[in-house]
Amino acid sequence: MQQTTKIQLKLIRPKDTYVVRHPVLRKGLPLNTCAFDFDDAPNTLHLGAFANDILVGVLTLLNKTENVQLRGMAVLEAFQGQGIGKLLVAHAENQVRQQNICTVWMNARLIAVPFYEACGYLKEGETFELPYGGTHYKMTKHLCN
Repeated sequence: MQQTTKIQLKLIRPKDTYVVRHPVLRKGLPLNTCAFDFDDAPNTLHLGAFANDILVGVLTLLNKTENVQLRGMAVLEAFQGQGIGKLLVAHAENQVRQQNICTVWMNARLIAVPFYEACGYLKEGETFELPYGGTHYKMTKHLCN
């Protein structure tokens, strides 16, 4: 495991996410599968986590007016378990609060459910299948009291 000395969170361009999305979320698939619907929409935000100026984590927020969908959250394997994902999620939630939006939701892969539960997200409904990521749960968190 690599040790990181400094994590910086910055807004990045949609295509910048591919360097992390591809090996974590689309491993073995063509690079063009890293492009998500609405990546280029004006109200979509892409956050990058940089360790020593190297992009190691990404997260996308799709603003749906009354709620925000968190998508494409990934941290490079060598940097997982160091709190980078939690930093990205907390920063994303702050971005959502600043827009006076109270609900964040995502389609979480089964392997990621414990991570999101630790961040305060709750499963909704039954599992379902998505083309590239397999079995998922919809998970939601309400940010307003």
